[in-house]
Amino acid sequence: MHTVLVKYTFPKPVPRSALLERFKKSEANFRGLDKLTRKYFCYDEASNTGHSVYLWENEAAARAFFSDKFLAGFAEKFGCTPELTYVDTLIVVDNEQDKTSVNEG
Repeated sequence: MHTVLVKYTFPKPVPRSALLERFKKSEANFRGLDKLTRKYFCYDEASNTGHSVYLWENEAAARAFFSDKFLAGFAEKFGCTPELTYVDTLIVVDNEQDKTSVNEG
């Protein structure tokens, strides 16, 4: 498993309600996406900073998704360039599914 933390600061303040509507419109793009286990859309309105958390089956799938084309589209859509952090995910505790996933590597 591999997690990608995505952080981006909007060039001007965005109301939470407006961003929520944009996120709702884009969530379908991530449903059924090959090798994506989970995605979180997050926002800190006080700092005008968006955060996304992606959980992928593996690092290769994560890196393939965040291509130069993706980054260019993101910059065009949101007016900012995201900072990406790739991290090896060792254990995921999922209380909704009442299960724990362990990445033995």
